Amino acid sequence: MSAGSDDEGREWSAAFATASTDGMEVYEEALVGPMFTPWGEYLLDALTVVPGERLLDVATGPGTVARLASARLGPAGHVLATDLSPAMLAIAEAKGSVAEGSPIEYRLSPAAPLAAPGASFDVACCQQGLQFFPDRRGALAEMRRALRPGGRMGLAVWSGIETCPPFAALRDAIGEVMGLEAAERYAGGPWGLHAPQALADMVSAAGFGEVFVDEVARPVRFEGAAPQLDRSMAASGLAAEIRALSSELRAALASAVADRVRDLTDGSGTITSYLTSQIVLAVAR
Repeated sequence: MSAGSDDEGREWSAAFATASTDGMEVYEEALVGPMFTPWGEYLLDALTVVPGERLLDVATGPGTVARLASARLGPAGHVLATDLSPAMLAIAEAKGSVAEGSPIEYRLSPAAPLAAPGASFDVACCQQGLQFFPDRRGALAEMRRALRPGGRMGLAVWSGIETCPPFAALRDAIGEVMGLEAAERYAGGPWGLHAPQALADMVSAAGFGEVFVDEVARPVRFEGAAPQLDRSMAASGLAAEIRALSSELRAALASAVADRVRDLTDGSGTITSYLTSQIVLAVAR
């Protein structure tokens, strides 16, 4: 999909904003360990985060990157973590502080306008959030506003769904049971902004220089196999429609997921594959 429209991903954004804590706990249980924690470490490595810095984490979700950053920044650092989902922030805050880490302040806020002070941060990051924002350009401008001149920004944005085979399998299962339109809406959320040059152009236009975009593939393992991926759909933009399926259709969807991931499943029952993300690095001018 093109990066020219801010409408893509809006359905997922609305689902996150209004999700129950139970729904977001599914996200935490099914996806954070295998996906968002290792990718968060990768993003912070790329940003060369060092102790004592002030870091802004936009679309923090259940606090994954915020907590990883806190451990790196140490007691002298500070993290401001924002999200528009009260349920996500409740899960994040319930985890408590990070031992010997920096303080984390959680704040309910959309990405634009962003409830963050200007020229106050050394680092700003957003892991897998930009594709959901209704105003992507505005969100990038807000991150630039919050950074001091010379501050660093890092984004992670999934590449096309075909480069993330476990989720391509979920899309195909959705298409089989719920129809092509539902499958396209599923794929148009997290994987709907696969446009490296358009990403670079948006970041440059928001007041950043030294813009670098790289596509990175990394391994992923889902120890819970097909049921783990099946549960993840409860935290998707299609969650309400999936909950509304009849028991027969819901069972058919679970069966279709198992069929579609069979080629990715090893003898121990673990799904072993890879995910590909665009990593965007830039410096505030």
